[in-house]
Amino acid sequence: MRDTVTTSAPESVLDAISELLVEKFEVPSEEVRGTALMSDLLIDSLMIVEMAIAVHETLGIKVEEKELRGATLAGFAASVEARLTDR
Repeated sequence: MRDTVTTSAPESVLDAISELLVEKFEVPSEEVRGTALMSDLLIDSLMIVEMAIAVHETLGIKVEEKELRGATLAGFAASVEARLTDR
């Protein structure tokens, strides 16, 4: 589904976010890879807001829209994972 990802984020967080991208946002699975920019996958502001809400609902972590705009999928997953383990 995606390139080999070298990140500290465990597959479960990366998989959860990838699944949201494919199933909720209808991003083609071949585009969902660790090096992809979230802003390229979520093509408009509404999608970015909806993803922030979806991550909160799915993983219980609040994320800022600006985090999504500037991160790769792997980097975003690592950031979310770091907050999950800090609880």
